[in-house]
Amino acid sequence: MSLMQIPRKIEYALRAMIHLADNPAGVARGSEIARQEHIPKYYLEKVIRDLMRRGLVRARRGPGGGYQLARPPETISFRDVIEAVEGPIALNLCVEGAPQCSLQPTCRMFRVWEEGQRMLLDIFSHTTISEIALSRPSSPALGAAAALASLRPSSVALAASAKN
Repeated sequence: MSLMQIPRKIEYALRAMIHLADNPAGVARGSEIARQEHIPKYYLEKVIRDLMRRGLVRARRGPGGGYQLARPPETISFRDVIEAVEGPIALNLCVEGAPQCSLQPTCRMFRVWEEGQRMLLDIFSHTTISEIALSRPSSPALGAAAALASLRPSSVALAASAKN
């Protein structure tokens, strides 16, 4: 089975941001984030640099130093994080706006890619780091169900339709 999969870099960036949102007043050391979120330390450092360049994370030096969110978590969307580490989100080349497809404007699939792009951007734009940080599951077995239940109805509908 082939999967449409989110790149590991995006997953690591989101995990790191959620970890930082769990410590809103404090600072988290890179080694702590790497250990608790199961992110290779060298990879975490690359991701954190990208997040810092985009103004989402800041570093504090010295004793008690580490990383912290540069903005309140309720103002940081999944889209902000994804675009900070990977650039603009595009479901398919044809929805980027560049004339890279020789089948345009007669492509019969374009409408589907365009709608998928709209829905994807809507979910990523309206899901905040704070929302996810607040939805901490009580047990690992309930993790996926709790996370899904915390999303907006439109997100749940999209997730359910993706399974079918």
